[in-house]
Amino acid sequence: MKSFNLNKIAVVAIAAASIATVAGTANACSRFTLDTPHGVSTVRSLDWGDQLGNVAQVNPVGIKNASETPSYKNAMAWTTKYHAVAQMEWDVFHGVASDAINSEGLAASLLYMADSQAFIKDYKDTGAPAVSFLDVIRFITESYATTEEAVKAFNNNQWQIAWADGLHGAQHGLHISIQDKSGDIALLQLNEGGEMLVHRGDTKSDLRIMANAPLQQHHRDYVAKVNLRDLEAKDIPSSISSADRNLRGLFHTSHIEFKEDASWAQTRGKLLSTYNAGNLVPQDLIDPVNGETYATWTQFVYNHDNGEFLFTNYDTRAQIAYNFNDTLAFTETMCADTVKQADEGLSKAVFTQCKAH
Repeated sequence: MKSFNLNKIAVVAIAAASIATVAGTANACSRFTLDTPHGVSTVRSLDWGDQLGNVAQVNPVGIKNASETPSYKNAMAWTTKYHAVAQMEWDVFHGVASDAINSEGLAASLLYMADSQAFIKDYKDTGAPAVSFLDVIRFITESYATTEEAVKAFNNNQWQIAWADGLHGAQHGLHISIQDKSGDIALLQLNEGGEMLVHRGDTKSDLRIMANAPLQQHHRDYVAKVNLRDLEAKDIPSSISSADRNLRGLFHTSHIEFKEDASWAQTRGKLLSTYNAGNLVPQDLIDPVNGETYATWTQFVYNHDNGEFLFTNYDTRAQIAYNFNDTLAFTETMCADTVKQADEGLSKAVFTQCKAH
């Protein structure tokens, strides 16, 4: 989708400038993936220094796609194999798919990882078709049925991430989580020397929680200093830093108990209260690590089995819902501006033809 009012060079220049102005406020966002009596479920928030938008975009089977990766020999082109719904951010990131889930219950999440930016210069083109950060979440969920399948293809050099191309020409550190309805989770991170590491786990492992910097091995060192079994929580830190949010997420989910006879709505409520207690970021607080302020603007919770999706705009606390299965009849790309529709008082998302940006 391209702007009708600006040429492509202008769009890229404006996007790069706007992202660069908030690059210092990027250490935010969290993701929970937990097993429940109603199936594996994910909670995700987008936290930033500037207010964020959100458009749910339905991508049906058969849609042809191409990723623009000028720094790489081969660019990825793919045809949507699995019907998927992606969460698109246009207000700040100008078309980044931050999260998506497909008809097989495979989901993927893109979060900031500032520490990886320093290693981009050392990453070498593997020769595999490269996928832009704009498209990588869509590509994964539209191409693979399980976490194992996506990781196997990555390890076999069937696709790579276009690190050097960044977002609209500005380089950023990011990392990717892939999670499916069986609870299988993979975390892809760029490490020192330009090495890609793929951490593997499940909803019982520490990969059930995803935050931002530092890299996963350093998160583990930090968490190891605290006894997560101590319900008195005397040593649980309270700041909004990524390391503290990750630790609190692990602590809270170590003690969560889901009732077998609870409804999905009740289970979802417990997921959200657990998430919000430690990982939601209120407005105006300061991160002691970088001295920046940022807040949770948008949040969604979805079930990998039953297709239920609930979106919350934390600027107004307005909510809107839909079910993935209600989109399966769509034969063309369709969109719903969930921020706008929630603020207009709608309780169920309405999908129409996507507007050009």
